[in-house]
Amino acid sequence: MVVILGFVGEEAEKVRCNDIRIIIHDSLDIQFINSKMIRNVLLRGGDKLSGIAFSEMDLQEIEDRVKAIKYIKTAEVYRAIEGELVVEIKQREPIARIIDRSGQGFYIDKEGYIIPLSRNYSPYVMVVNGAIGERYRNIGNINDAGVENNLLMDIYKMVDFIRSDNFWEAQIVQVYVNGDREFELIPRVGAQIIEFGKAVDIEEKFEKLWILYNGGFHNTGWNQYEKINLKYNNQAICTKR
Repeated sequence: MVVILGFVGEEAEKVRCNDIRIIIHDSLDIQFINSKMIRNVLLRGGDKLSGIAFSEMDLQEIEDRVKAIKYIKTAEVYRAIEGELVVEIKQREPIARIIDRSGQGFYIDKEGYIIPLSRNYSPYVMVVNGAIGERYRNIGNINDAGVENNLLMDIYKMVDFIRSDNFWEAQIVQVYVNGDREFELIPRVGAQIIEFGKAVDIEEKFEKLWILYNGGFHNTGWNQYEKINLKYNNQAICTKR
């Protein structure tokens, strides 16, 4: 048995890479990356993998190289018995596109990570723009912006709540941040601006808006008002055109 195991071990050391198999599990839903892009990363600088013995490869270094791509959430690199180098990938899922005050953009994903814009893919997500500092696009995660006055955290909480409700996800198409760091919402139906205020008491404010939509607008119509102000407790103030 010892002799057999030793022989198997020696043979395994001689196995060479005969192909690269790239598996992108969510490629139908998210298209930031594709197999060609991953191959280019693996073979950058003229590196050759096919024909190289696995014993001579640093699989962890290859995996780290793939994980360094900001669009990738998880990556696993391993060898298959038949001699393939397998790369399994899951991408980050964006929930909002942020356009800062200089006109530059980036995405926030479900876990709060910052993703750069892509030339290859523009996901259909909510747009947030306005008085948003340029520094935010250079951080890794919304938590890296600091606890005090973390505007990105407020944006994340706002967008996350809207996405959690089917009605609001369909109704609210854009979020604007004004110079006072207060939020203004642009609805799909209705020609008014919704003055939301700070990202506090989010659920209660949307409940007030729902009562207004479900009750008052049935009698007055959706386009009678220019603004809806939700900033004050226990009331929604509507300004006529």
